[in-house]
Amino acid sequence: MSILTIQQQSITQNTILQKIPQNRLPLIHALTSKTIDNDDQKFEPFQFEKTIKFFHDPHTSHLVDRRVRLCHKLYRHHQNGYVLKDLHNLMKIFNILADLCQQQALFIDPFINILKNCSKPFLLDKSTDAEIYSFALISFYSDFGYLLRIPNKRIQQCILETLYKSIQSTNKSSIDENNYDNLRPTTINYLLRIQCNSDLCETLVKALSMVENDLSLRIHIIKLLQIYSSKSSICVARMLIHDCINRLVSRINDTDPTGEHLFRTVELLWNLLEYGPDEQICDQLNSRVTISLLKEAFFGQVTQSHGQYHRQLRNDILVVCSLILNINPNAPVRSNNPLVKSFKLTTCDEDFEFKKLLFNIVIILNRNPMMHELITSSRVLHAFLSYIEPLPRKKDHQINIFEWKLSQFEDLQLHALTALSILLPYSLNEYFEYGIGTRLLVFYEWTINNEEYKSEGNSYFGKGGRNTKRSQLKYILRLFRSLVSTRDERIHIDLCDQGIIPSITGYLKVMTQQKSMHIDYIDLDIICDGLFILSCLGELDVHRKEIFGSEGIEMLIQILLIESPYVCGGLGYHRLLVAAIDCVWCCVVGSVINEDEFIQKQGVFALLDLIETNPKSLQNIILGCVLDLTENIKCLHFIMTWQGHKQEYFTHVLCELWRDEERETYVARTEKGVINDYTKPLMGLLQQSVPLTSLKHFEPSRSVLDLIDNMRSKIYGFFCKLGFSELPGLHEEDFITICIIENFLDFKIGEIWQEILSELDMEGVKLIAPDNEATDTILRATEERALAVVATQTYILEQHHKYDLQLEKEFYNELIRNHIFQEKRLEQWKSFVARTSKYPLLMVAKDSQNQAIRQSRPEEKDYSGYHTVHNLEIPNLSITAFTGPFLQIESTPVEILKRK
Repeated sequence: MSILTIQQQSITQNTILQKIPQNRLPLIHALTSKTIDNDDQKFEPFQFEKTIKFFHDPHTSHLVDRRVRLCHKLYRHHQNGYVLKDLHNLMKIFNILADLCQQQALFIDPFINILKNCSKPFLLDKSTDAEIYSFALISFYSDFGYLLRIPNKRIQQCILETLYKSIQSTNKSSIDENNYDNLRPTTINYLLRIQCNSDLCETLVKALSMVENDLSLRIHIIKLLQIYSSKSSICVARMLIHDCINRLVSRINDTDPTGEHLFRTVELLWNLLEYGPDEQICDQLNSRVTISLLKEAFFGQVTQSHGQYHRQLRNDILVVCSLILNINPNAPVRSNNPLVKSFKLTTCDEDFEFKKLLFNIVIILNRNPMMHELITSSRVLHAFLSYIEPLPRKKDHQINIFEWKLSQFEDLQLHALTALSILLPYSLNEYFEYGIGTRLLVFYEWTINNEEYKSEGNSYFGKGGRNTKRSQLKYILRLFRSLVSTRDERIHIDLCDQGIIPSITGYLKVMTQQKSMHIDYIDLDIICDGLFILSCLGELDVHRKEIFGSEGIEMLIQILLIESPYVCGGLGYHRLLVAAIDCVWCCVVGSVINEDEFIQKQGVFALLDLIETNPKSLQNIILGCVLDLTENIKCLHFIMTWQGHKQEYFTHVLCELWRDEERETYVARTEKGVINDYTKPLMGLLQQSVPLTSLKHFEPSRSVLDLIDNMRSKIYGFFCKLGFSELPGLHEEDFITICIIENFLDFKIGEIWQEILSELDMEGVKLIAPDNEATDTILRATEERALAVVATQTYILEQHHKYDLQLEKEFYNELIRNHIFQEKRLEQWKSFVARTSKYPLLMVAKDSQNQAIRQSRPEEKDYSGYHTVHNLEIPNLSITAFTGPFLQIESTPVEILKRK
């Protein structure tokens, strides 16, 4: 037998199938999804494991048609979406088909159809499946993004479109939710959250390099990244890790007839810059190539801004540039492109927005110190000043130029004022070169005059200023505030010489009179900025304080008397009060004339009322202001005569504030306020909790910081002015507190010396014998002083206790006298009743009265020598008791007399 015959027999034997018994025939079920027209058909799951086994079996590799049919069967079976519990097996099939597509093109179309089903919401068998399979779904989407490795444009495009459709709100199945065979679809927000937590962002960013030459795929990727970046900051951070900005900008200027690529790239960059970490963004933007590509895109849109779309895209690119400069002010942005020198704007909304963006980007550029010279040389300030003029503008018909609408110009004017308040302090030389002071004061006079102007109030800066000039006044005062904050004496002199102080004081006086019942946030800004300007101008110059004068003092007192509910509902009262007290400190204190007038107009009373009613944060400031006013001796009389709402004197209020400070710092005191630890008579637990470290010569110690943090040093200063004895309105506990206040300076010196010795000991420095003896004497003297204060306090408590006992004894004696008097009155009443009811007792009482009269008279003389002797007794007197100086007559009632 030949070898060929033997091989044929062997093949024949191998191809003969074994006979399958009748009872072992496999059952084949129809696996079709439920439709609306067939409600009775049973839903059976797709056999994923058998399908995977079939694809992995090497003996079925030649059964291409059968594999394709299985793919179509899988597609038809899950046209309404895949079940979450099948994710693992589903991804295995995807990976198998991904490899098969690269080998045989017949699998591409079935694979695309299967992938399209992933755009439908996944199905939940139970309500808890969403959380149970959340990590599995995250892993599925991560692997789903890795399928972009397949070098086939149709598959890549299908993957991207599937991901995009799956998170669109319009992606809803035509089948009713109750007709999913007891399954429930997932929500769009759930899928979006899962995709954001997966590795899709990193995969898509890496895929940008794979599709550099395919514009359509690149747009699809950017659309997905745009959605993810707007929904999750975590996605933005992941994108930036893989250098997303440079990948985007590198192809930003590719040719695109539709313009969608540039538009979506700019939107994605906007999201990255807005939500991304600044450090990573700065690292990726620290390249001249990246910035130059952005500038090229921007100038390209500027030169082609003939349509609304290009103008809007130009504005978006400018916003992206402003965000870049905001994050990295040192970014290289300077350019001298000759194509934009003849650029002109129109009055359309996009050009108006572009104008405001230019204003904004100039402000951002100013943060870089290197740009100050460029802004100055470019005469940007002069351009901003061209908007500072009264409205409406006077038209010049000889010059044929376009004019902004009034509402647009008003918005630009307010924006220019805001920009100048930031730019001018860095360009003070231009202030005098352009005569800015005069121009600003002319504009300010227009804002406060009675000329009617109906503002539009539509812009961000014009909020709350409709039909008035309040918005212009608010921002011109803010500009003045930024100028005087530079402390440049030349600017102060220029403004004062042109009369800014009486102008502001006069307007604020009228304004506070009109707004005494309600002050909104714009009024609050105007008042506070005006007070700050006056404070800066009058702080160091007595002549300017005198210019502030009587009108300013009346204005300040009006503000101090405003009640908190009338200032922005109480929310802006703290700010208003701080500005007013600062103005008192700078414009009143230091000028004898102003101080006398402020005191005579009871301004001190207004400040003391504020101490009683305001919280500690304001009390400290007000106490400092009043303490400086006490340098004027006339102020002391007003302080001593002041009484608060509870009729308490100022000395008692000071003692209460002292005790409050000690309670807040947990100073060791007994229940009666006596010093509990004589070694630390002033130090509280909060101060002791600060660790003692070796300090530099210019660093204050914790004892010195304690003087700044609380009000005890100011209270000590008040008592040094008022004295420590013969003070009105003090209570028992106040005398105990004054003993400590009187020795405050000695205790504080001892405390500082103790810190000095502790620091020297920490540094290993030993004192010589004389210095050691001197320090020991100081510390011992401090402790002895504390013990003497404790003894004085104890003596005061004993005296008050004795006084209280004496008062108690007098009170009980008064009670005894009252009881004796009541008993006496009772006896008199009983005697009266007895006399009136029994005649013999009445006669006995009459005899007793006559006898008492006779005994009270001196010895009778012989009256025979007198012609007339008067009888001293009143005849027919029926009174049997001695009467007092007052007589009460009870008349007979009229009713009884009428009966008779």
